[in-house]
Amino acid sequence: MKDYPHFFHLSGVHSQLPTQEITSILDGKKIPYKIIDNFKRCLIINCSKYAATYVAQRASYCKRSSSLLYKGKYIDANISDISEKISKNIDFTQLLTKDESFCVRVYYTGEVSFKSIELEKKLGKEIWTQMAGKNKAKMKNPDKTFVVLIVNNDYFFGMELFARKKGSFKSRRPDVRPFFKPGTLEPMFARLMVNLSLANEDNYLVDPFCGPGGILVEGTLMNCNVIGLDIDKKMIQGSKKNLEYYTPKANYELILADARDLPFYENIESIATDPPYGRSTSTHGREIIKLLMHFFGEAANILQSKGCLTIGMFEELPLKEIAEDNGFIVKYLEKIYIHKSLTRRVGVFIKK
Repeated sequence: MKDYPHFFHLSGVHSQLPTQEITSILDGKKIPYKIIDNFKRCLIINCSKYAATYVAQRASYCKRSSSLLYKGKYIDANISDISEKISKNIDFTQLLTKDESFCVRVYYTGEVSFKSIELEKKLGKEIWTQMAGKNKAKMKNPDKTFVVLIVNNDYFFGMELFARKKGSFKSRRPDVRPFFKPGTLEPMFARLMVNLSLANEDNYLVDPFCGPGGILVEGTLMNCNVIGLDIDKKMIQGSKKNLEYYTPKANYELILADARDLPFYENIESIATDPPYGRSTSTHGREIIKLLMHFFGEAANILQSKGCLTIGMFEELPLKEIAEDNGFIVKYLEKIYIHKSLTRRVGVFIKK
C-alpha cells in the first residue's frame, strides 16, 4: 500500500495527548508513517489509507481522518476564494463515479469570517457544476464526504475516510454501566490509556487495578486480548458484568490478585491502568506511594523488554522517579485537566 498525506481533525482537550495517541496506535501496530505537520487540532501524516482509517476508528481524541487533496492559505480568504481554488485544483471526475452522492462539510479550529454552511453550499455547487449535474448533493449518508478543515492560517481539503459519531461514548459512561463505581474513568480517557500503551489485536493488554473494567471494555472494543486483575472480589465480579454487557464475545480473563504479585513473567507487552487514588478510594490499608513502588517493580518483572506501561495518577505523585528507579524510560508525562478539583497526570513508560 502506498503512503499519501492524510489529515486528522483532533480534539482540543489537550495540546499533545491527541497526537501522542495517534502515533502510539501506529507504533503499536508497527505501521510506517511520517509526520508532515502538527497543529493543536490537526495532524498531517504521510501514511496508507488503511492506516489513516484504522487510527481514526481507534483514537478517542480524533474526530475524523481524511485524505489530503489540497492545502491553501486562509489569510484574508473568503468563501469564493476557497471554493474556486479547490475546484480549480481538484478533478472531481476522478473522485466521484456516476450517480454517487456527495456532501461538503466545513470545520474550523479558530475564528472565521463566515458560517460553515455558506462554504459548504458554495463548494457543493462548484462540485455539482464540474460533474455536470450528474451527482446529487446529499446531506445524510452520502456516498462520499468532502471535508474542509480550517486551522489557523491554513485550510485543508480532502475526502473523509472515517468520522466518529457524536455521543458514541455516552452509552459506556460509568453511571450507565451495569456495574458502577464512583471515581472511575470516562470511556474516552480509558480508550486513550489503552492506545498510549501500544496495545494491539496481537498482544495482551493487562490492567492490574481493573476496578469496574473501564479500560478492559475499551480494549475489547478494539479487539485487544485483555487481562484484568484486582484485589477486590467485588471489582472482579463488576468487571465481568460490564464486559459481558458491552463485549460478550471478547477474549478476556479476570483474576483475583494483588498488583504487587502478578502471575506473569516477562511475557506481557502492554499495561494500562488507573490505580486507586487514595483520596476517595481504598487501597486496602496500604499507602499509595508504597503500593506504586511495589507495583512498578512488579510491572518491570512481567513486561517484555521495550514493553509499555501507561498509568494515570493524581498530579503530585512522583511517577517519574518511581518509574526510573524500576528500570523504565519516560516516554510521555502529561497533565490533563478533568474538572475543577481533579487534574490527572498520564505517564507512559517503556521498560529498558
